[in-house]
Amino acid sequence: MRRSTTRSVTRSLSRSGRERSALDAAYDECRHLVRTTRPTEHALMQLMPPVARPACWALYAAFSRADDLIDSTEGTPEERSRRLQEWRVALESDLASGTSEDPIRLALTDSVWHWGLDLGDLLAAMDAVQRDDGRTGVANWQEWRERAHSQNISWPEQLMRMLVRVGLPVPVRLRDLPGFTRFVDGLFLTDMLRDLREDLDAGQVWFPADVMDRFRVTPADLIAREWTPEVRELIAHLTGQAREWLEGSRRALRNTLPLGPSIVLDSAVELFGAELDAIVRAGSAVLHRPVRVPRHIEWRLLGPARARAAVVWRLTLPPGRADAPARTAAAPATPGDATAPDPLTGTGLPTTRIAEPPLPPRPHRDGARPPAIAEAHLPQHVAIVMDGNGRWATGLGLPRDEGHRAGAVALRDVVQGALEIGLAHLTVYAFSTENWKRSPDEVSKLFAIMRSELLDGELLDHDVRLRWVGSPDGLPDDVVEVLRAQEHATRHRTGLTLNVCVNYGGRAELAQAGAALARAALAGEVDPARVSEQLFAAHLPHHALPDVDLLWRTSGEIRTSNFLPWHAHYAELHFTDQPWPEVDRLDLWEAVVAYTQRKRRKGAASAAPAKGAE
Repeated sequence: MRRSTTRSVTRSLSRSGRERSALDAAYDECRHLVRTTRPTEHALMQLMPPVARPACWALYAAFSRADDLIDSTEGTPEERSRRLQEWRVALESDLASGTSEDPIRLALTDSVWHWGLDLGDLLAAMDAVQRDDGRTGVANWQEWRERAHSQNISWPEQLMRMLVRVGLPVPVRLRDLPGFTRFVDGLFLTDMLRDLREDLDAGQVWFPADVMDRFRVTPADLIAREWTPEVRELIAHLTGQAREWLEGSRRALRNTLPLGPSIVLDSAVELFGAELDAIVRAGSAVLHRPVRVPRHIEWRLLGPARARAAVVWRLTLPPGRADAPARTAAAPATPGDATAPDPLTGTGLPTTRIAEPPLPPRPHRDGARPPAIAEAHLPQHVAIVMDGNGRWATGLGLPRDEGHRAGAVALRDVVQGALEIGLAHLTVYAFSTENWKRSPDEVSKLFAIMRSELLDGELLDHDVRLRWVGSPDGLPDDVVEVLRAQEHATRHRTGLTLNVCVNYGGRAELAQAGAALARAALAGEVDPARVSEQLFAAHLPHHALPDVDLLWRTSGEIRTSNFLPWHAHYAELHFTDQPWPEVDRLDLWEAVVAYTQRKRRKGAASAAPAKGAE
């Protein structure tokens, strides 16, 4: 039996002083790198909630490191490409293990574990940087835009994901918002103009060829630093285009974002607009040196914005989320009360976007691989009573809602393990009809955590079909809406079916089936004398749910608690002592292996002489 240990949720509680010091130093190195090489971006990051700023530094530093490796003038192109690929492979290994010897990768890995960032998007952006190797230019704005988006959309979306985590109801998939692509285009073009000298030093020109042709400018003209009237007109046209995109995006996005992110957006447009002004004033110097906004202009623009942002974060974020340091280094910090209406629809129903094709399962943080079990021996349906969240938190001196947040992290890993092992159906008991007996404050926070986990969208990136089992009666409208939205978005997925029981009670389900049969009998549609098990099952509100093969409960309680009494009538029972927040996919695999070792006779006699009925 594998010894139970506290998972990544509590890793920072037991970090040694040396480990904590190394992590702090890693974040400091990222901050220094961003501040010295990208002062504009660093200044904008200062408008984020203080608790999220270290992750901002880590994200940008990692992208900058990848970019620097491919743009370096040291070695041959093949050597530079190999160095980037080695760094990318090491990063993926670090992200899987949860630690790193490299300070920038250590900070990024810690941020990914802490905030639950999107690994697929992060690594895809790194791959896009890698693909630039050997590429000589772009033909038109469409190719230019594809390059810009593949490399640059991920990191602002990760910033929005962090705002969701700290309690703001913002759209995580920014690329779905009207105007956001123009915002990315404006930022990318401004950045390209600001650092034009670096590209020219490397012999690269990334402006669209058809635009340069229109102004009768060749890449060789720019690389030779020839400040001709044609080059001047080209630069003027490009700065005007960037300004148009930035201002257009502000108009399109102004009414779709909450106040805090809107301040960041406005400040970005103003500050990058100031950079465009500096580029125009620089004239021919833009070909010879990076262009920066004078400090006094930066302070004039950002001083009031910082003051407004500080006030907004304190007023709009849940208590303790605005400026508290991260309490754990590995657990995603899910918000406690992100229940405001969605800014796009005004109804609380989020804009749902799933990854197509779905991403493969995220690997276990220690690199563990699933046991080899033949498909014929796998249980088809595993149901779990995720017990012990509140008691786990209380035992650590934390509020009970911290246990529910940690339980959400555990569920993420178990779902990844279910995908890895090839499980067809997984049903989890998220909120029972009996849970309404808990304090209104705990119930409210539990629903907020549930909604935020669904909005976060990590599972939507994988081959998971989500189904809701339960009743809408009494549930908050925004929880009902997001459950229905995710059901609809994932309806065509063919991998794991994840049934989430919310406001579910087994006896209530049986009573509903009985009432439905009675109505059918009164209408003359059913002969009461011919009611069979199959007919009764067909009138269950969730009749499509298959029978449970394995029912697992954590935290040492040995009962089923009104969970799926019809569907689990012949389930194998599996009880473990560790509370749910300490569980991960290894425990699921252990339960499944134990199941395969049992004899499933369902009342039939075994081959050996039987001593009695099962």
